[in-house]
Amino acid sequence: MMAIRLQVAFFLILSYSGYGESPKLSPVGSEFVYANLKLGDSREVVLQKLRQAEFIQIYEERDKGLVKCTVRWNGFRYELSCKLTNGKLDLCLIEGQKGWHSTFFEDVVYPQWKNLRERLVKRFGENRKNSKFPTYAQIPLNDLSGVVTDSWDLQDRLMILTVRSFETKDCCTDQMIEYSCCTLLIQPK
Repeated sequence: MMAIRLQVAFFLILSYSGYGESPKLSPVGSEFVYANLKLGDSREVVLQKLRQAEFIQIYEERDKGLVKCTVRWNGFRYELSCKLTNGKLDLCLIEGQKGWHSTFFEDVVYPQWKNLRERLVKRFGENRKNSKFPTYAQIPLNDLSGVVTDSWDLQDRLMILTVRSFETKDCCTDQMIEYSCCTLLIQPK
């Protein structure tokens, strides 16, 4: 319940601060991976394009070859990670909010996953491999791909929607805590 309140509060802050929706997913056959980003764009170009498209909270994790920012769709907040290989854009990953409690899985992960799925079906159609939203017990812990629920094999890219579960060490208690989230991989061909 607390997670929903925080999400609503964050949405209201974004709404009143003038931030609108992030760009839509690029149509099939376009030269773009997502928004105005192209396969092979340099780090500097990726940063410039994200700023020009008015993405917020842009930052880098240079040691991992990542440029990250916030994506807002239908009141939900996601994180866009642009993976750079040898300094050039290779793929994009859109990740939902991560949470540790079982109610978070049902109250936040499921609605975010459903929002992504509906957005993808609207943009790319029903022609895809798909399965139902998994239960938390069906998701393998610490498997990078998690459970693939939908995939679109398009002429110019592969789109894969997943639900993941993973462990991370809590900085305060030094204990391992399980988290869950949904992800959307955008892999250009």
